[in-house]
Amino acid sequence: MQITRQTTVKDAIHMSEAAAAVFEKHGVCVEYECPEAILDFPIEDCQDMCHIDDIDALVEDLNKLFAN
Repeated sequence: MQITRQTTVKDAIHMSEAAAAVFEKHGVCVEYECPEAILDFPIEDCQDMCHIDDIDALVEDLNKLFAN
């Protein structure tokens, strides 16, 4: 599955346990810092809610993870 800015956080996290580490690399611990409701939002909506500086870099790193 290709990760896009419209992929939900939940879909990305459920694809691999390692995805959480990719989110952390980009400055947010989804498990502890994001409200549960955010899981149903597209990744691009997390930019403001979760203070992610570069959504495109996050999406790119998630796609690298899932390409392996």
